[in-house]
Amino acid sequence: MKIYVVLALVFIAGCAPMPKSPVASSASKTMSISKTVADNKTTDQQDRENQAIIEARLKEELDFCQPRLSGFERKSAEQAENAYWLSMSGLVAGTVLAPALTAANAAGNAAGIAALSGWAGATNFAGQSLKTSGLSGSAIAETRKEITKNIKDQIVIAFDGSKKFEERSAAIMKIRAECIVYEIAVPSIPQQN
Repeated sequence: MKIYVVLALVFIAGCAPMPKSPVASSASKTMSISKTVADNKTTDQQDRENQAIIEARLKEELDFCQPRLSGFERKSAEQAENAYWLSMSGLVAGTVLAPALTAANAAGNAAGIAALSGWAGATNFAGQSLKTSGLSGSAIAETRKEITKNIKDQIVIAFDGSKKFEERSAAIMKIRAECIVYEIAVPSIPQQN
């Protein structure tokens, strides 16, 4: 009887809904960066103002991206932990509990042995399915790594004072695009409201 309670608790823990990731409503807002051009200012003054515009927009985009990338890290860790515990429950069921019931009284514990052996096999299949569907945590970690690299490449362009304003502002817009992509790049389980 105790084994059925343990199995029920493991099943309930594995099926608990994952928390929603916070997504700002401004994720897809249209963004543009306008260059300062004024006849009454020197080129040096305009360059300083344009540099300030670039720096301000870059900070805004990095502030926009940071919670999303942190969300990636949390989500990856949560999915990896869920996959780990699912795997461990199958391991314990198949290598410890089922053999213990068999040794104690194989005929009397036949139902429990069958249930635990089935659970062990099912968790192996479920773990592979999670990995294949990108819900094991590793897919999110890889996507986060790739997005972070792409953002880093764009930051280098945005900070390069030898580049034209248009190139630098385009790089900042690419940073936003990279941060928006994560919403569609990583599989997730839809949450019921």
